[in-house]
Amino acid sequence: MNSYNLSFCIPTYNRAQSVRRLVTDILSCRDADIEVVVLDNGSTDDTLSILRDIKDERLFVYSNGENRGALYNMVNVLNKGRGEYLVYSTDQDYVASSKISEFKSFLLRHPGLACGYCTFNSKSENEFKLFPKGYLSIKNIAYRERHPTGYFFNNKLIKTVGLVERFSDYDFVDLFPLEFVFAELCLMGNGAIYHGNIFTPETGANVVKHKSSTTNGKSNKAFFSPEARLKLAINYTKHIDTLKLGQHERALLTTDTFIDGLISTTLGYKAILGNRDLCIHYYMEPREIKIKELFSIGFNYYKQYVTQTVSTTGKSYVKQFEFIILVLFRLFQKIILKSNKLIKK
Repeated sequence: MNSYNLSFCIPTYNRAQSVRRLVTDILSCRDADIEVVVLDNGSTDDTLSILRDIKDERLFVYSNGENRGALYNMVNVLNKGRGEYLVYSTDQDYVASSKISEFKSFLLRHPGLACGYCTFNSKSENEFKLFPKGYLSIKNIAYRERHPTGYFFNNKLIKTVGLVERFSDYDFVDLFPLEFVFAELCLMGNGAIYHGNIFTPETGANVVKHKSSTTNGKSNKAFFSPEARLKLAINYTKHIDTLKLGQHERALLTTDTFIDGLISTTLGYKAILGNRDLCIHYYMEPREIKIKELFSIGFNYYKQYVTQTVSTTGKSYVKQFEFIILVLFRLFQKIILKSNKLIKK
């Protein structure tokens, strides 16, 4: 491993101009202890030639030679970073180069930090929030399926979990391998949410201009489809059962990921199909999902999850009944918590 403190890891495919803009913005920070690692996934445009024209000894450009799939590129680009910390970014997003040194300083000030993510457009008065390793860290960092730009990792720790070897199976992790990695790293060290607004995701007209190279929304394999959400919730449950936590803590995590999946499958799915820009990005026609269809989607998610976790995890039907009670209790807690926040505002 080299002496770099921070590696910016960027997978790319056919986005020559946006990845060039992102790379040059990062390199405009003259910090000698950062590196930029780009892994090209067999682009058919001039991505490679444009990147190789950038003369900076902190830039390292690799190529797969052919398109190996988005998941392959995501996990392998992180595997190539040599810094003490790795930060992931998609190739179309934006970075505030003036804030890189401050972000690096935050990471280096917390040697017990295992992983975390950067928020977008945060209005928090605090620079960051730390969570102790174990349940609290997992609860606040893992299985959340955020846009992955700004995810960061302790490189020494991530090497111990076998990122490429264990999290390259699309049927298990879909396009969310880093959520599983977060959970395991949170058992090894503290988790953090960084509010420094260093990254900004691509939005609006740019989303329409740059169509997705990973997802066709017409397929039931699209990550936001009800079928994909169900499969991922079941696989989260299987993964949670392997974590070295107490039985009650695992039950709470399972319940929360189930509820988050239910919300994504219903309200999240409705929001995506009602967003014209996102529909164009994912090759779909926008449409309205009415209450009857929304209820049907949600009920099917619940029914299939309960049925399939009996066979996939070996849980008894008695345990499933206990799970339903816990789901209702956690939903009640979340409603009360949200109500209290609204009252305080």
